Amino acid sequence: MFGMSSEEFWEQDPKLYWAFRTFYLKQKENENKEKMEFIKYASWLNGNMTYTATATALNNAFSKNKTKFPQYNEIFNDVSSKKGTKKKDKNEINKIVQEEFNAWARF
Repeated sequence: MFGMSSEEFWEQDPKLYWAFRTFYLKQKENENKEKMEFIKYASWLNGNMTYTATATALNNAFSKNKTKFPQYNEIFNDVSSKKGTKKKDKNEINKIVQEEFNAWARF
């Protein structure tokens, strides 16, 4: 159960079961978060590309000034600079690690 052997489950400390359980659930939760983040980012990027293409096409159709559709590299560099990642300080990292370490105590 949750990656435990039958000997660990039946003959070891019951806290070990809860530690395995919380680790397993946390691992599944992280996998789902990563998948959802990827889907959200891919959808956002697709929408951004569609918006840029539509804006360029409408601008070229109704304006005397023709604009060139930006290359993918240019758009992707703009997206990566806008997205940005906030770096966590030491206190935040220590708090997260401590919560993960004491996860079994909550159950």
